[in-house]
Amino acid sequence: MKTIWMTALAKEQVSAVTITGIAAQYGLNADGHFWSNDLKNMAWTAVRDKLREKDISLWVIAGGTEDLLPETRYGLTLLCLSIRAERPDLSILWVDSDNQPNPDILPSVFAPVPLIGSKSSLLGAKLAAGANTVANPPAVEYRLGVHANPGFGVWFEIGPVAAQEWSGAMFAVTGGEVMAHGVGPAGALPQKCVLEYPMQGMQLSLGETEYTGWAIANRLDGESSYFVKVDGVPSGFLFGPLAEGDEAEVHVVAI
Repeated sequence: MKTIWMTALAKEQVSAVTITGIAAQYGLNADGHFWSNDLKNMAWTAVRDKLREKDISLWVIAGGTEDLLPETRYGLTLLCLSIRAERPDLSILWVDSDNQPNPDILPSVFAPVPLIGSKSSLLGAKLAAGANTVANPPAVEYRLGVHANPGFGVWFEIGPVAAQEWSGAMFAVTGGEVMAHGVGPAGALPQKCVLEYPMQGMQLSLGETEYTGWAIANRLDGESSYFVKVDGVPSGFLFGPLAEGDEAEVHVVAI
C-alpha cells in the first residue's frame, strides 16, 4: 500500500480527516502532522526526517492563503529545498483549503507542484496519481540545498552542476541577514576554508526589491560549493555565479 504524508498548515481536524478519508478510499495509507512555526528550534526538520523515508510516496500540503504567514512560508521553503535535494523523485501535491488554487500565492520553490482545491471531486484521483507517480522536477544549471539544525543555524549551499564552473559565487537576501560564509566540498559544511576576495554587504536591486549580498571569488565546480549562513526570516533570496560587470546571471527564490 502506498503511503502519503500530509502537512496540515491549519490546526483544523475536519480538513485533515477529510483528506485522509479520501486517501483511504483510493487505497492509500495516510499519515501526517500539523505544522509548527517554531523556526528557532527548526520544527520543520522533523518533517524532513520523516519525508526521507522511502515508503512515503507523496507529500501533501493542505492549507489556504491565511495559513501562509512569513514564518510558514520560510519553513516550507527550507523543507522543500531540503527534501528536493535528497529525494528529487518524491511527488508533492498542494491542496488548497480555500478551494481556489492559485500558484502565485505560494513560495516559488513550489511552482512546479500541482494544486487542487480541497472540495474538488478529483482530489482522490490526484492523491492516487501523485502517490503512484515519480516526480520529475525541471532541470536547472545550479545546485541549491540547505543544511540546518538548532546548533549551527541555517546554511544554504549553492554551486554549479557537474561539467560547469563558476569563477566565484554570490548570495543575497531580502528581509533576512547573511551572517557567515565559506567554501568547500559539496554536501557538507566546511570545517575551515580559504576565501578568495570575500565581499560583504553588497547592495543589489531587482525590480523594487533590495537585497544585501555576500560573495567570494573562489572557483567552483560540480564538486565544490559556496555556503552561506542566513539569520532571520527572509522574504526572498537570489544567488548565482559572481559577475565581473553590472550585469549578473541570478536565480531568484521568492518566499
